[in-house]
Amino acid sequence: MTSKGNTFFNRLRVLRWPLAVLLVAALSVFLLQGALKTGLRESFLRNGDWRTSESIGAADADAVVRAIVAIGGLLGSTREESMYYTLNSVAGEPLRLNCRYRIEGSDYDANWWSITAYGWDFYLIPNQEKRYSYNNENLIRGEDGRWVIRVGVSEQEGNWLPVGPSGTLAETNSMAHDFDLLLRLYTPGNAYLQHPESAPLPTVIKEACS
Repeated sequence: MTSKGNTFFNRLRVLRWPLAVLLVAALSVFLLQGALKTGLRESFLRNGDWRTSESIGAADADAVVRAIVAIGGLLGSTREESMYYTLNSVAGEPLRLNCRYRIEGSDYDANWWSITAYGWDFYLIPNQEKRYSYNNENLIRGEDGRWVIRVGVSEQEGNWLPVGPSGTLAETNSMAHDFDLLLRLYTPGNAYLQHPESAPLPTVIKEACS
């Protein structure tokens, strides 16, 4: 074997372990995401299609919940200061990029609240509008104070929350849904703190799919 051949194989030997470490790390992240999703499903309280957990922000939260808070980007405030509800399906059907949705609601008993769309990978979904959420201060409302948010890939009138396109989002999605909706309530009222499973929440309706 030539010296060039020896050099090539020597380089392969040197790179073998770093490549193995990277592969193991990538696999670990994939498995962790799946475990966290499973952990959330098991600890959630349901309120219609929305789900929440009394453990988020609690002093005695276990390791899985703490990891969910860290990876999901939730602020580390106490439960009395904030409540979080997530939604990734409507009437049992996963949220999809090829569908249009409508969120209807009014004001809620909290100092401040917002609705944000996240990709299945926990990141904000890139879009040309650079619009990722709506809150109680920037919504366009009707005369009765109620509001509607349109959710979908294609532009819509009024309060439009884009959820794409994001390139390879759907192609690389290993989860059961394409995106999540997250409702944040800061300094929520007693209805959310004491009865999170029945407190008033927005209604999400699937309008059509292509």
